[in-house]
Amino acid sequence: MSLSDVTAPPSAARAGIVVGCVVVLGLSLAWAFLSMRAVMVVGGSCADGGPYVSAQPCPSGAGFIGLAIPLMLLAAFLGSFAAASLSAPNLLVPMWAGLFGSLGWNFLEYGITTTGGPVAGWIICGVVFWVMALPAVYLIVLGLLNAIAPRAGATSRPEARRWWMLYPVLGAVGAVLGVLSFNAMT
Repeated sequence: MSLSDVTAPPSAARAGIVVGCVVVLGLSLAWAFLSMRAVMVVGGSCADGGPYVSAQPCPSGAGFIGLAIPLMLLAAFLGSFAAASLSAPNLLVPMWAGLFGSLGWNFLEYGITTTGGPVAGWIICGVVFWVMALPAVYLIVLGLLNAIAPRAGATSRPEARRWWMLYPVLGAVGAVLGVLSFNAMT
């Protein structure tokens, strides 16, 4: 028995970690998306607490973003570490695409549909966020294509293909849990 046998969790445990982290990513992405929307409804900024009275108190649910982002990063790093030993795709790239793509959507939607006309600052932020998401989307597409039909000379990894099919399902489960829990607590 070597030291690596003692310190590395068994393969099933690592797979469980990856599964749990993908669900948590979906949940935390939903929380970040919905809490940002709650703040954008009141104009994009708010404040609560402290010695001063805020002109715009924060709406219910705005505080979720303070939990969502750290939880999302922790899940992405922990899940990526476990995924590396299972030939599964890392979680940092989908997290990056999901975070910047969804928040960019919020900026664009509210920038275009705000009563009183378009808000250029929000539209510009939406475009910048989508540009930031593009490299991750590109890497995801490459990973999917390689899992479906490996390039000439590349070795086929059927286990990676299974993970590519499982990630969207697990992420959707997490997103549904995120929406349900957000709505239940706001």
